Amino acid sequence: MVSQGAGMSVINTMLKDLDKRQQPHGLDELPVPPLQYRQAPQSRLPWLLLGLLSLLLLALGYLAWDRYAVLARTNLALQQDNQALTQEIATGNSTSLVDSASSEATPGASKAPLASKEPSARQEPSAHREPSASKVPTGLVTTQAAAIPESKAESEAELKTKPKTASNTEPSVENKLVVENKPGIESKPVVESRQVAKPQAAAEAQASSAKAVKQTGTMAVTEVKLSPEALAEKRFSQGKSAQEGGQLAQAVKDFSEAISLNPALHGARQHLAALYYGQGQLGEANKVLEQGLALYPGEFDYALMLARVLQAQGDSQGALAALDKIPDDHLLAKQKWVMQSHLAQQAAAFTLAEESYRRLARVEPNQAKWWMGLAYALDSQQKYTGAKQAYGQALGLPGLSQQASDFIQQRLAQLGDIE
Repeated sequence: MVSQGAGMSVINTMLKDLDKRQQPHGLDELPVPPLQYRQAPQSRLPWLLLGLLSLLLLALGYLAWDRYAVLARTNLALQQDNQALTQEIATGNSTSLVDSASSEATPGASKAPLASKEPSARQEPSAHREPSASKVPTGLVTTQAAAIPESKAESEAELKTKPKTASNTEPSVENKLVVENKPGIESKPVVESRQVAKPQAAAEAQASSAKAVKQTGTMAVTEVKLSPEALAEKRFSQGKSAQEGGQLAQAVKDFSEAISLNPALHGARQHLAALYYGQGQLGEANKVLEQGLALYPGEFDYALMLARVLQAQGDSQGALAALDKIPDDHLLAKQKWVMQSHLAQQAAAFTLAEESYRRLARVEPNQAKWWMGLAYALDSQQKYTGAKQAYGQALGLPGLSQQASDFIQQRLAQLGDIE
């Protein structure tokens, strides 16, 4: 069992190696001759960019200020409208109160002419009395109380005051009593009605309709169910957080749930295998990677990780077989050749080691270690001429340790003039 600190370092190493698969290998990695650089003329581009940025900031500031001004004017207009509506409602109420007061005062005033004319009527002889209708001038409206009995005047007051007590939500009815006088015809009171709409009633109607609209609005809570793929991503994210926090058991649980929900979530499977590898559970790591490689043969990351697990288990031949599944034109080809050359030398498969080192030297010709590995593979196959050339190429490049340089010089002296 590997300690937790050492396990985490191994996990991080494996994950970093997985990230390197995105780096291309081929002609673009060949060494490029050094270039002679000249000092570029001073560019005005930074100043132009600064000027454009300043203009942009000024334009944004002006737009924000203009927007603020429009909102302020809108709020002021709304306040003025509210004040005007309040005044209009107050004026309507005061007018209704004045009308009701005048209607109450009218019956009392109409009785005075009737009382004043009764004594004069009694003093006149009965022979000279005329009908009451003849005493009322034609078309006269203001002396209507003289031709109408007191009971009729009281009914007039009731007609005027009754609509005032109605509900404010309904239009009020204003009644007028008009006496039509025609020669030789008895005067009859006529009641005229007129509907007067009150601003208060309209405002209350609008408020009630707005309240009804608000009451009809409903809020529905809908449960959103995540798909298995979305749940797998969520578990994967939780597993990475647990791994960073050192909660390895929880991380293993989250990664396992993620790949059970979505087997195609390769990142979760790779993290799970790396955790098992770091904890020394090589059998579990082997099982996870083999399952992934069987389901998705084109995911060669599983083959590379499986080769490392098999190498740690001491199975060099199984590791070489796993590496052989990675094509030579894949992004992982360089990592394949590095591991393949090392395993081939350990297994004394010098032909395979020679092939791997040749590919590495072709991709990175300035790496002395690839030339030294090629020289050793050729020397082991008794290909001394090619071995001396590879030894000389490695000795002329930087990067070798002193021990490796001493070995090459000693070996070249031993080979001598062997062709």
